[in-house]
Amino acid sequence: MSYDLHLFKKDEGDPAEQYDRLEEDEEEREPTPGEEAELRSLAADLQAASPGLDLTEASRGFLLQLGYESGRPVVIDIGAGAVTMSWSYGSDSARAAIDEVRTYLPVFERHGYVAYDPQLEKIFDPDRDAAGAEGTHAYVHGQLEEAYGPLAGTRKPWWKRIFR
Repeated sequence: MSYDLHLFKKDEGDPAEQYDRLEEDEEEREPTPGEEAELRSLAADLQAASPGLDLTEASRGFLLQLGYESGRPVVIDIGAGAVTMSWSYGSDSARAAIDEVRTYLPVFERHGYVAYDPQLEKIFDPDRDAAGAEGTHAYVHGQLEEAYGPLAGTRKPWWKRIFR
């Protein structure tokens, strides 16, 4: 389970409606050559903003994943139909993830994206929404620990188990 922020192009309509359509449309697609170049440029700019941010490519289909190998607090998935920033509910605190999101958001904004938080059901602003995101994270983390016992350090983070 993860706390997800979905990135949508600002000029493509209301992010809440885009999120609803995303939930309905499970079909994966390959990007056009122009889209792929844009997405690769986005990934390169994110890496420039955060030294040491690794890039992993899926063996099938088009998916760029950043922060996966290095175990960063936030993992970024970039695909033709969806871009997300996620962090695990398994960590004790969301603070490091939110701080990292602050680094990435200006890059996304320069590329024409806005971050939508489906947990809070609004466009995410870390200055305004950090407390709400941390509260949601703490609540879900507590519920998971209650159901499954201590979470931190017992298993590899979810992003380390993808693609393996």
